[in-house]
Amino acid sequence: MFVAALVAALPRTTDLTYVRHGETVANATGHYNSRTINEFSPKGRREVSALTRSLLAEPAFDEILVSPSPRALRTIAPYLAATHRRADVWPLLYECCTMSMRGAKPSRFTYGGPVVIPRDLRPYFVVSPTESKLPVAPDAGSGLAQVEEAVKVFWARLAGKRVLLVGHSGMGGQFLHALTGKWRKIENAGIYHVRLSR
Repeated sequence: MFVAALVAALPRTTDLTYVRHGETVANATGHYNSRTINEFSPKGRREVSALTRSLLAEPAFDEILVSPSPRALRTIAPYLAATHRRADVWPLLYECCTMSMRGAKPSRFTYGGPVVIPRDLRPYFVVSPTESKLPVAPDAGSGLAQVEEAVKVFWARLAGKRVLLVGHSGMGGQFLHALTGKWRKIENAGIYHVRLSR
């Protein structure tokens, strides 16, 4: 009993891999609209293929969680197809924090419309009834509140596991900074490995 309690008290290592979606037409051109924001550029399609090969060479993940954005879903779908896996859609990974964050303090974010998975991607993703709404964080303070909530849920749900998260640059940069205290430039289709003890 004493040994079990001692082992339970030891810090657990969490092996996190964070990936940003592949380059979109919007990323490549600077023209953002409902089509370009989720359509891969030719470079983005190559990045997704290379990312899939890289992830297939890694040990299996205990958990895979993905932003509900179609560009994030389509980035990881080829890997899921190749490994016969399904990933959980995690709305808290939805993009935020893309504006100036200078001096911002966490405030409050809300939830809005439903998560909608494109029909051709539905075989690869699971949407929980309790995580089926998109977060709404239109300003820096609400974005930081979304990041804080994501960190809290991450530790409660994923501590001690080997985890793959697929998301975005703004949210991803803030999220990894909150976990590690380090700033990173989150590149398209970049793979960021972080080992965390808590």
